[in-house]
Amino acid sequence: MANTVKQLVAPTALSVTTTTTLYTVPGSTKAVIKEILLCNTDSVARTVTMQVGTGTAAANRILSALSLAAGETKFVSLSTVMNAAETITCGASAASVVSCVVSGVEVA
Repeated sequence: MANTVKQLVAPTALSVTTTTTLYTVPGSTKAVIKEILLCNTDSVARTVTMQVGTGTAAANRILSALSLAAGETKFVSLSTVMNAAETITCGASAASVVSCVVSGVEVA
């Protein structure tokens, strides 16, 4: 098995919808989310909601309306394992003002 450390989600400005797919685990692969970076570039507070797994239901949320103050950057450290075909979906309370980077490891 080869382990590849990588940006699972390259720097991305989030949309308003929380069902936007940012990453899908390739076939015959597992992925481990190690860190999420969120940066609010707006002059007012914003929220972010993120799901992992096979759907966008509340049960799949790893971040639920996480608040980011104006100009704030947050790092979320974790070790969440994802299986092939599972996705990371995410959205913010306003379009194009919160950026997101997700780093992790793919295991093939």
